[in-house]
Amino acid sequence: MKKLLSICAFSLLILTNLSYAEEQATSPVERMFSVMDMDKQMTGGFEAMLPVIEQMAAQLKLDAAAKEELKNIYRDWFKYDFDQQVILAELVEVYSENFTDKEINELTAFYETPTGQKFLAKSPELMQI
Repeated sequence: MKKLLSICAFSLLILTNLSYAEEQATSPVERMFSVMDMDKQMTGGFEAMLPVIEQMAAQLKLDAAAKEELKNIYRDWFKYDFDQQVILAELVEVYSENFTDKEINELTAFYETPTGQKFLAKSPELMQI
């Protein structure tokens, strides 16, 4: 019976440590980016820049079909050639260098609120304006 109790206690200790290790594997910045849906934010930011491409098309005097083709070229570049994982890793480093874990946790707490979620949802639209 004592052996069974010892095995159960040992197993519980290992599982607790594994769970803690998994939590620690995600940095505060990575957690914040997850709450922010940073990949969607990057896509929204890109889409917000499409009016600049429209201005470029106007300067080049492209017709509607050529303008749409130019936008599609930029969309394909962003989708297939733009390495979002590398950019996200670089952003994690930049945020980690410029904010303390406490500040990141405070920002994350904000982004988890309804107001924070609204801010994130409206950001791409606001960037276009």
